[in-house]
Amino acid sequence: MKSLTNPIQFNGITELFAALLNVVVIISVPIVVLFLILAGFHYVTARGNPEKIQDASKALLYGVIGGIIILGSSAILAIIDNTVTEFTP
Repeated sequence: MKSLTNPIQFNGITELFAALLNVVVIISVPIVVLFLILAGFHYVTARGNPEKIQDASKALLYGVIGGIIILGSSAILAIIDNTVTEFTP
């Protein structure tokens, strides 16, 4: 009797999520860097206008928060993986 073979390369769901997360990080880190450069450009072109400086500050803050969330997502995945493996016999 033939057995079914695993069509994907991953042995568990956590390995699959880790691989997907790596792809998302590789794609999103350049976007975050571009966003931070754009915020810096807005600072330079504001020319002392308080409204434009405030908009540039918001863009910089959102870029930093997005970068922290993206880079922290691998830590969150590791925490979830450790928690799940503790409960398996």
